[in-house]
Amino acid sequence: MRATLNKWLQLATLLALTAPAFAMQAKVSDGVLTWENGEEVALFGVNYSAPFAFTYRSIAQVGADHKQAILMDIDHFERMGAQAYRVHLWDRELADLKGNLLDNKHLDLFDFLLAELAKRDIKVIITMMSWWGTGYPEPDPHEPGFATQFTKEEMNQKPEAITAQLNYIKQLVNHTNRYTNKNYANDENIIAFELFNEPKHKISPAKSAAYIQQLIDAARTAGVKKPLFYNISEQGNDQAFAQALCSTDINGVAFQWYPTGLVKYSTIQANMLANVAHYTNPFAQTQGCANKAKMIYEFDAADVNNSTMYPAMARSFREAGFQWATLFSYDPGHVAHTNAEYNTHYLNLLYTPEKALGFRIAREVFTTQPRLQQTGPYPANNSFGATELNFHKNLAVFNSDSTFLYSYNTEKTPKNPKKLVSIAGVGSSPIVNYNGSGAYFLDKVEPGIWRLEVYPDNQVIQDPYQNSSLRRKVGRLYLNRNAMDITLPDLGKNFVVTPLTKSRINNLPQTAYTASKNTIAVEPGIYLLSAKNTNTEKALTTQDSAYYLPPIQSSKTTLYHQPQRAISVNDNYIFSAKIGTSSSVEKVELVIRYKSWRDFHSIAMQPDGKGNYSTKLPNDAMWQKPGPLEYAIAVTQAAGTTTFPGGVEGHPKDWNFVAEDGYWKMDLQPTGVPIDLFDAKLDENNLIYPKDGRTQQNYTNGQFGKGSALSLGLYDLEPNNINALSKVTLTKNNALHYRDTKGYNTLLIKIRATSQAEQLSIGVLDEHGLAYTHTLTIGTEWQYMMLPLSDLRSGITIFGQAYPMFLPSTLEASNNKAWQGKTELIQGLQFYFDSSSYAKNDLKGWHEVQIENIALIQQ
Repeated sequence: MRATLNKWLQLATLLALTAPAFAMQAKVSDGVLTWENGEEVALFGVNYSAPFAFTYRSIAQVGADHKQAILMDIDHFERMGAQAYRVHLWDRELADLKGNLLDNKHLDLFDFLLAELAKRDIKVIITMMSWWGTGYPEPDPHEPGFATQFTKEEMNQKPEAITAQLNYIKQLVNHTNRYTNKNYANDENIIAFELFNEPKHKISPAKSAAYIQQLIDAARTAGVKKPLFYNISEQGNDQAFAQALCSTDINGVAFQWYPTGLVKYSTIQANMLANVAHYTNPFAQTQGCANKAKMIYEFDAADVNNSTMYPAMARSFREAGFQWATLFSYDPGHVAHTNAEYNTHYLNLLYTPEKALGFRIAREVFTTQPRLQQTGPYPANNSFGATELNFHKNLAVFNSDSTFLYSYNTEKTPKNPKKLVSIAGVGSSPIVNYNGSGAYFLDKVEPGIWRLEVYPDNQVIQDPYQNSSLRRKVGRLYLNRNAMDITLPDLGKNFVVTPLTKSRINNLPQTAYTASKNTIAVEPGIYLLSAKNTNTEKALTTQDSAYYLPPIQSSKTTLYHQPQRAISVNDNYIFSAKIGTSSSVEKVELVIRYKSWRDFHSIAMQPDGKGNYSTKLPNDAMWQKPGPLEYAIAVTQAAGTTTFPGGVEGHPKDWNFVAEDGYWKMDLQPTGVPIDLFDAKLDENNLIYPKDGRTQQNYTNGQFGKGSALSLGLYDLEPNNINALSKVTLTKNNALHYRDTKGYNTLLIKIRATSQAEQLSIGVLDEHGLAYTHTLTIGTEWQYMMLPLSDLRSGITIFGQAYPMFLPSTLEASNNKAWQGKTELIQGLQFYFDSSSYAKNDLKGWHEVQIENIALIQQ
């Protein structure tokens, strides 16, 4: 096992509210899941599906061995701190039409996975049935299972479906794992079972309870003594169903949380921390439910590529009393470069290192935050306990006496450097300055001896949340040697570095060497760091040197640059690029011209030593003239010059250069021009549907039948309701933090209503994602309307389509304060029909507005 299980970290674990390392059964007492010794369970982890469905097929398609892939992935999500594993079994793959268990390749791999999890003391909850087909995102293949004969609703209605399920449950729990010789019912590492994944109940509550009790009785008759869970949240806020469920002999109830919706097909750019400020449980007072344990079987902030969401969600879970939370879903390392498994989710230690550290911090939050302890209102609760969250810096920090974790560059000083036993991060901090982009972990073995684990550099290539495809590459790994400065009190400046793994660059043994004034050079691998003259003989024999990486897809140089659609001549805009490469870079140039020019100009881009290059336009008259620009970035290495976009061989100034992917384009605008927040012609992928799902959103022609307009409408306004229409977030190529927004104080809105005058509340989302609103009367003719920001007041914030459906659709404002936000940190806009401003007789019928453009102006 890992060095994290040495005596120093065992001490840290005992101080936290984590599960005991030795085997004990879990039980439910008065609604609390406890171990046999009375300690409360608090376990945080992942879902992972390598033995099944598309994940199984995709691993095979890239030519990987499934068992080796499983070993690597378990090693990685253990490294991230996972203590818990949950999966819904694809019964269609594991059973025949009668519910007989099939002893096939999928069951063999699942046995193997369970055995490896047990070796690492990662506890398991198995959801026995899922009903789902095994195809997603592909079409479903032929499947032998009983569920193929029924709809999900029929699974709890049809006698023949129920008979097959009862047979399947009995055989599943009595299946003997070929790698542990323990059947599932008696495997102490499996602490509980969930009976059915996200069931659909269309029958009466009494009949639902009778069906659930049949499943419970089948498991108990088959020898299961562990706690049993059943889904309570999929039915929405159905109090009758919840009461019926809690009247059965079920031990616990299962919830999920997808607060940002699912499958947007692009990254959500806005600050979504308001969406996870608290978890609402409508069944907390439901009769009979108080004595049921609570688990989160699945959760994720889908389509959000930010490290702060998981710690915030862990905080909210603990506030609501949850004792188990497993993220959906960990991406297998062999296919994570494509994010094809579940395109709306993306977590992998190698390819999403910042999010992986956010997960590691969330684990710490979940296991140290006392159950039911409240942390206050949002946004003040972005700082709680040992945790601080900053969405705009993509930074989560956990800073306790023993543990210092950070998801990105931080200037935060460790609370007590002399007492630290666990350090992990991405980027740099006051104790570790690192030039690489991958994650690293430092664990104390004993005084003066630390274990360092370093992962490869990671390069983002494109938006990972597009449609699924194994042909799309969204990330790439690079094996580089990078400088690292480590300042720890018990190591000193000239500590000894002993590699425990072969070089991944040339597959040769690495030799020990001495740090030079705290500075070392490390490549991906594991190292033992020891203070000068420290005896490391014993420590060297006890260290786990297993280190896993998938095959590196390519060492080809890549470049990531996010262009902007417009800047002004007065903006402090920086052209920046992140270069991924395993070869040295001689120079990087911004190659740019006005669109009317024949020749390009080259401007040197400066490196920061961490793979980032940047420059500004020269401050001279040549670049003060407004006009459309086009540009490329040329990277020169020993093998020649490669130009981006496209990674084309050659330089734009070469006589025979061919720009196969064209050039990036940007408008250089005069000072003081309107700054677009929304343009219907350009902003088609940044709409977030409101949670109630009543709105009809589409694009139509603009004024005079030209251009585009966003059409937002619904039938029959509900009285005493906000009648939500949409949220609009800023797009990647329209970021405000580059713009000089000083003096911009008014919204300029091109808009019309289509049938009758409408009372439209327009909200601006501040840096925290909270809305400041004002209601305007919109006439039926196209018009420009001006709304001063000073007229905005803190109001109701609309949420998107969150799951489960009983979650709040809005967040109420805590006061009625005027707009105080920073215009350069505006997160987006929101719209709703304000029913309080309508006459009662005017609420019925079709209501619609069309919006062409909303911009910030100086007024």
